Amino acid sequence: MTSTQIVPLVVLAAYMLLSVGIGVYASRKQKSGTAKEYLTGGGGVGFWINGFAIFAAFATGGTMLGNIGLSYAGGWGYITAYNAGVAVGYLLTTFFLAKTLRNMNVSTVPEFIKARFKNKGLNIIVPVVIVVTLVAYLVAQMKVGGMIGERLFGIPYTWSVILIGLVYIFYTFIGGMKAVTLTDFMQGLLMIGVIVATGAIALSTNGGGVDSYQLAQELRPQWTAGGDDTPFPFVAYVGGFLVWATVNAVLPHTVMRLFAAKTERTGRASLSLGLGLYVLTAILTCVAIVASTIIITGGGDLENADEVFLIFLENVPKWLMAVAFAGIFAAVMSSVSAMLLGLSAAFSYDFLGEVRPNMTDGAKRAATKWGVLVFGVITLLLSMNPPALLTLLYTAAMGLLASALFFPTLLGVWWKRMTSVGALVGAIAGGASYLVLLWGFSLPALSQILISLPISLIACIVGSLLSKPPTAKDLHRIAIAHEREYTDADAAEAAATYGS
Repeated sequence: MTSTQIVPLVVLAAYMLLSVGIGVYASRKQKSGTAKEYLTGGGGVGFWINGFAIFAAFATGGTMLGNIGLSYAGGWGYITAYNAGVAVGYLLTTFFLAKTLRNMNVSTVPEFIKARFKNKGLNIIVPVVIVVTLVAYLVAQMKVGGMIGERLFGIPYTWSVILIGLVYIFYTFIGGMKAVTLTDFMQGLLMIGVIVATGAIALSTNGGGVDSYQLAQELRPQWTAGGDDTPFPFVAYVGGFLVWATVNAVLPHTVMRLFAAKTERTGRASLSLGLGLYVLTAILTCVAIVASTIIITGGGDLENADEVFLIFLENVPKWLMAVAFAGIFAAVMSSVSAMLLGLSAAFSYDFLGEVRPNMTDGAKRAATKWGVLVFGVITLLLSMNPPALLTLLYTAAMGLLASALFFPTLLGVWWKRMTSVGALVGAIAGGASYLVLLWGFSLPALSQILISLPISLIACIVGSLLSKPPTAKDLHRIAIAHEREYTDADAAEAAATYGS
């Protein structure tokens, strides 16, 4: 092993040991031992920790590598459409959903759906959709870990995936949301430091700023091309924007942060901080760093565009490269740990809790913990041979999640006439139409959601209007959540007023 490899390896080893230590610490700090505590970390997370954790959970390995690669291959305008969608999605969640979701006093997105609609079919479909989409998302992130180990240390891709998988599975398994939040906070700090440092280098070399951008534009005109010269049609831009503008409202590893916050105001403020950090990241990575890399490569096409950031890092000081590789691993682990917890919760806490309604809280907690282990292993196996272009892979999966769950969730919060039947047919129509369009038709990338999302909306409205309106009992919890947090006393009052 060369000296170039030793420093990054030492940094990475120290980082992983610290993550494992945080997992052990979080496990010992758990007090009540309930399933809800395992999934929310006790609900006492403050603004700064939660904000950086939200950023780290969302700024995935795809952000660090996939988005940069897509900017290089498809033009920075295309990835900007994605990032604009992310920004709108954060704002939509912050101002229209965060308060009510947090005040519902639930632990997961499917649990909100269950509390709002009380429909057995819906309570089975929703966790299944989440499981399927998050598995695809996890596979995309795991590819990043394999690429780094293979390129930097000469470790075979398979063993690199196994190494990173063992660490994040361990600390998520034993520490739950508390471990995930604390490690995500640490990982968020590391990622921001890496992006700011590498972005500063990109902006200060090759003439810097505007000069660097213009040179990159001359070397690779398609990077800034518009109209018919872009590698993707306009509808693909709109589709990419719409996917991320809607999926944030139902994305488990983002929404669950609201349930972990001290208060709903803290949760909303944390989302705003996470958005600010993400916007900074997007500008530095997808424009400044890509422009610098285009100059390094001469603007030629690359066999694997997902390696653009790795090429850039070969031209920075070795100490920064070492920290940067640890930062990329941090991006992977922060996302996969949060997603793995959300995935396990959807299956064990929500799906099994519906088909086995008499499960004790202890059984739910145990099932969720072991679900972390089982789904962790499954995603490791599926990550051994992933497809190219990470961002397109996981964005396609997010399109399914948004098509099925966005309007049932949004209308469930804001439309009193929304019924369980409307939510059920909306979820089925949106999800099924998206899959039919994705697999049965040759459409531009991500454009399927332009059809499936309106179908879901129409199905929600028609299904609700043709079914019996919700009763005062059905709306009791959501009505309180619009004003304040729903408590056990409110539940007791509802039982006394309306019956169990």
